[in-house]
Formats: sequence, structure tokens, C-alpha cells
Amino acid sequence: MRIIKPGALHRGDIIGICSPASAPASDHDLSRGIAYLERLGYRVELGKHVRLKRGYLAGTDAQRASDLNDLFANRKVKAIFTARGGYGSHRILPLLNYPVIRRNPKILVGYSDITALQLALMAKVGLVTYSGPMVAAEMAAGLGGSAEEWFWRCVTSKQALPSIQAKLLRRGRMNLEGRRTQRLHRSHGKQHAQTTGRLTGGNLSVVVTSVGTPYFPRVSSPILLLEEIDERPYRVDRMLQQMLLAGVLSRAGGVVLGSFTDCKPGKGKPSLTLRQVFLDTFAGFNYPVLEGVRYGHVKNSLTMPLGVRVRLNPGRGEISFLESAVS
Repeated sequence: MRIIKPGALHRGDIIGICSPASAPASDHDLSRGIAYLERLGYRVELGKHVRLKRGYLAGTDAQRASDLNDLFANRKVKAIFTARGGYGSHRILPLLNYPVIRRNPKILVGYSDITALQLALMAKVGLVTYSGPMVAAEMAAGLGGSAEEWFWRCVTSKQALPSIQAKLLRRGRMNLEGRRTQRLHRSHGKQHAQTTGRLTGGNLSVVVTSVGTPYFPRVSSPILLLEEIDERPYRVDRMLQQMLLAGVLSRAGGVVLGSFTDCKPGKGKPSLTLRQVFLDTFAGFNYPVLEGVRYGHVKNSLTMPLGVRVRLNPGRGEISFLESAVS
């Protein structure tokens, strides 16, 4: 698969804003997010239908798709930030103009339901996208601290991101057949399997509903990035089993688990712990599984550039970015 990186964003550039899924919760939220971008020196262009509401959708499928297509086609727009997630991104995937997107690669930012778009753009175009803050959500509430700095570094810097620390859930075994993506790291007399691959994934429930469709990327030995919110452990288990049975997990080179926010058993209900679910799911695989990354439906989530090459170092509990996120 040929990977395409969009160009870096610069102060004064035009950022397009659209709602591919649900509409902003309020005009106030959208206005606050726009004001944040303008204070930083960016100009904003709104999709024609960004404020429309049709049930849980931001207008019809055709309207939402046309906003995205128009913003990609508009040569003046340098990046596309989504207003919010919610629901509906899957519905517009057949309506997107992938040849136009391929000819006009741009930064696309969002997460949660926007995962469906990001997977599709990787599958159809090879476009690097950014699982990060949305205009009428995190930007409206106010970005701050290391998460804000990290986000803008992702979309403006041509340097590779610094490594981030994680916890080791499962080390994995060395593949005796000599998997190409693995190598040994020696530390204090021990040997730990490292693995490299392209980062792909996002919200678990959205990833699962993309598996088996033409809009799920076939990346060689990807590093799967997963996060979730408000799902019981048995539902997380079911989704991971779907990925297991579909062969997605066996093709992976490693796994990074972000935040699984409020994914708790029902009160008084018998349940495996989430940790038991993860250990059971990944028990048969040779690759490392890292957890505890501040990513997903959590305050000050770290933006993740989907499609870039990373290395997992289980010995150090470290995720290294091997290339820049923009060109």
C-alpha cells in the first residue's frame, strides 16, 4: 500500500470544518471551537451543512458527504477538522470521491465515530489521518497542556514525534520462524521482542463494524491502536473475538491499548475483568501488547497519527514514532 502524507499546516492556512456524523451539540460549542482556531491565527471555512440536524445525523448522507468532498476538492483548504463524532460516518463511505481525495491529500482530524472515515481513507487512498480533538467538543472545551502541544506538533512539524511511555500488558514470544517485523532488544541480560508497523485503528466498536468491508485497510503487520467508552467487558470481549475470528488480530504486528473509559461490569453482574479479557484475547500471539496510553475518550487525549510507522519496545514500555506525521 502506498502511504500519502498531507502537507504540514501553517498559521494563516484555511481549516475546513464539517460534520460527517452527528451535528454539534450546540451552536455555542461550534462557535467556541472556531474562536479557538482563529485565536491561533488560522482561518476557517464551514461546510454548507455543518449545522444541519436530521435525528442523530448532521443532515442527509448526501449532504454530509458533499461537505467532505467539497472541502477536499477546495485547493484553498489545507486541513479538515471534524465538528464532532456521534454516529453516521459509515453511511457516507460509498459517497466519497476517493480519486479527488487522492489528488488533494489533506489533514483530517477526528476520533470516535470518525474512525470509520479514517479507516476508509487508509484503505482507499493510503492517507495518513489524525485521531484527535474535534472542533465542537475538545477545542470548544479548551485544549491545554501537553495534549495541546502534542496535537499541534502532529499537524505542523515535519520532525518525528517523541516516544511515549506505556505499560506492558503482555510481552509476546519470539516467533521461531523469524517474523520480519521483529528484532531483539537486550537489556539486563533479558531478550525482548520489538516490532514495527503502521499504526491503524481507533475506536474499537467502529473498527469492528468496518472489518469485512472494502473500507477496512489491509496493512501488512499493522500496529493496532484501540480505545473504547461505555462498553461492558463482555461487549469488549465480543468485539475482540470478532476481530480474532476475522483474522485481524493474527495479521497484526502488535497492539496498543488506549483508554477504555467506563468499561465496567454491571453492578452485581458476574464478569471477567477487562484485563482478563485482554489477556485471554492476546494469549496466543507472538507480538507485544502495550496498554495505558492516554488516548481515546479521556481528557487530554494524545493525538495519534494513523498510518505512520511506529516501533513497540516492550522491554522499555515505549512507543517510538519512526517518521513525521506530515510532509
